[in-house]
Amino acid sequence: MGPKKIAVINNKGGVGKSTTSVQLAHGLAKLDFNVLLIDLDGQNDSSLFLGFTEKDYENTFFDLMDPRYPAKLSECIINARENLDLLPNDNIEKINSELHRNSRIDIIMEEILSDLEDMDYDFVMFDCGPQRTKVNDAVLCYIDHIIMPVQVESASVRAVGNIYEYLDELRLSSDLITLIIPNMFDARTNESKANLELLKDIFSDEPDILTEPINRRVKITEAGRAGKTVFEYDEEAADQFFKVLKRVVEKIV
Repeated sequence: MGPKKIAVINNKGGVGKSTTSVQLAHGLAKLDFNVLLIDLDGQNDSSLFLGFTEKDYENTFFDLMDPRYPAKLSECIINARENLDLLPNDNIEKINSELHRNSRIDIIMEEILSDLEDMDYDFVMFDCGPQRTKVNDAVLCYIDHIIMPVQVESASVRAVGNIYEYLDELRLSSDLITLIIPNMFDARTNESKANLELLKDIFSDEPDILTEPINRRVKITEAGRAGKTVFEYDEEAADQFFKVLKRVVEKIV
């Protein structure tokens, strides 16, 4: 059957996509699933949040696309944690430019990642940038599920529809959107509570698409800066993500 393929994506920046990608990937690994996290965000934050910088790897996603001597997938993957591997990138602009030359954006990711079928991963997770790019086009044509973090503030909640428009432009089904994670929730503020209720109203016809909110916690930010996940840094934040992970397993496995 192959691995479950998930994109963590939102067309708005600053909503916690990389943080969410890293925590969910490591959380699934801690639940004894074999996970590959593919960092396709221009900031390389997933790699950084796992404690890796460019000096820690030689081959990256772009080397899989080298028209002269494409690297093998196994040569570009590094082990990040037990049961968790990472495929980093070093130049998202180069990847995007190379994809612009390909007329079959709908199948290119299958070709680039064809070796995955012979590898023992249960999940392949993509950390995507916020822009509408050829990279994201290719990812969305490849994956089975979308997990979308949404910051619980007005502009972010209002922008939820953008991903539906994007899928429509690509002629992809909105059924790909499997879970929406209200993120950076602050129960102390009326605005945050009102925006959470607005999200619930927006998805009142499909209430099981929303997870419990992830609270805004300094410890989550600190963990990323330290190159650690919440499971290594803060028990209370880890408990929140485990609740979301339960929903991921229920809906996707």
